[in-house]
Amino acid sequence: MLSYQHGYHAGGFADLHKHAALCLLIAHLKQKTTPFCMIDCHAGRGLYDLTGEQARRTGEWQAGIAQLVKAEPANDVLRHYLDVVTAFNPRDSLTAYPGSPSIAARLMSEQDRLVLIEAHPAEHEALRRVLRHDPRTHIHKRNSFEALPGLVPPDERRGLVLIDPSYELKTEYQTVPRVLAKVLRRWPSGIFTIWYPLLPDNRHQPLLAGLQTLAKPLLVAELTGPARDQGLRGTGLAVINPPWQFPETFGKAGAELGRCLFGAKGKHVQRVTGQTP
Repeated sequence: MLSYQHGYHAGGFADLHKHAALCLLIAHLKQKTTPFCMIDCHAGRGLYDLTGEQARRTGEWQAGIAQLVKAEPANDVLRHYLDVVTAFNPRDSLTAYPGSPSIAARLMSEQDRLVLIEAHPAEHEALRRVLRHDPRTHIHKRNSFEALPGLVPPDERRGLVLIDPSYELKTEYQTVPRVLAKVLRRWPSGIFTIWYPLLPDNRHQPLLAGLQTLAKPLLVAELTGPARDQGLRGTGLAVINPPWQFPETFGKAGAELGRCLFGAKGKHVQRVTGQTP
């Protein structure tokens, strides 16, 4: 359970899909002047070295963030996201990739609060080093599924929860909706973003079926590229309580992302159930 380290996959196309959505959701929350709280349930180390051993071993970032930078997307959401990424890099180079904690910390206002959960000892210590000077952050070394119900509702009553487990344990596909059922009873108005992998055996289906039973507005967005016989064939996001106009805006960003990364074989599909706010 504690073997997963995201450095092998940082900056890959799944990160791009997830983090473009994160930038858009934070922008929505910042439209109001009142503070909000973001809870990142699987925070990782916060900042990844693209020249390090893990990134070099897989090279996923080359077909992800490096490809997107090269494509120069016209979409405003993707350009804003790229501005955030390039801010962590020297001019005209790409050597680092910010994880969701660093992206959120850069975008959030001084009055907002960032709650981070990371159980892996090495990743937890690295995360503390990355954000050690940020007074808005609160970092927990705990199992996220055990910690989350006790962290909601936040004092701010407004905010976002990001849930992106490794799914090393197949039971996590059932655990996520079970925990969310408890959390939503405590915080029904929160925005919850759940990432999941698209694998050849479609093992994510119990996750989506469980989320559908929660009786909340739900956006499901999936990005796929060229067909693969094995391994990750795409990336999915499920957003509970998607903000007004988020499905339309993110749909355009996702379509542009697919084009930039995969050309004509890129496909971004969305479906919304329930009534969006």
